[in-house]
Amino acid sequence: MLNIRQIVGAVLLFVKGLIELLGSCKDFYELEKGIHELCQKVSNQIFTWALEQLDTRLMNERDRSTWRVVGFREKTAISTFGEFPYKRRLYKNKKTGETSFFLDELLGWPERATITPRLKELAVKLSTELPFDRAAEILSYLAPGVSSMTIWQATQEVGEVLQREGQEKRAAVFEDGEAPGVCLAIKK
Repeated sequence: MLNIRQIVGAVLLFVKGLIELLGSCKDFYELEKGIHELCQKVSNQIFTWALEQLDTRLMNERDRSTWRVVGFREKTAISTFGEFPYKRRLYKNKKTGETSFFLDELLGWPERATITPRLKELAVKLSTELPFDRAAEILSYLAPGVSSMTIWQATQEVGEVLQREGQEKRAAVFEDGEAPGVCLAIKK
């Protein structure tokens, strides 16, 4: 659970940024853009704290006789709030030597993924309607740091999953070599 210091820190970060913004903005566009960026910054901070809290909870709930904490590893990700670094614990199984990031597993976060599932969903939706470069340009208004190559990779991953699902469904329909409910009259 977030503690009061983290909540006060987020509020102070927002208020400080808002005061600076109100003193420097010249028009509505700058004010809107500044508040959007400020909200992203505060949201990133809260998101990072939430991830740290989840990671701490997982550490406390782990089977201590099996898993030991090796240390922290930092990962940089891009979400709809923008780019953010976060630390998560690496665990090692005392019996098998296997290593694992419990936080990544809990969140269903692939090891090499750099964009969050929500941002990935938005990227794939945009890429089905626009060229990858244009989709990256539009997403950069929401989350700076998303390249056209990142969008292409996300689209490829989703495409592979959909292709596998289609093959599994096709195989299930023709399990016995014939479509269910279809009777063919065969002359002998």
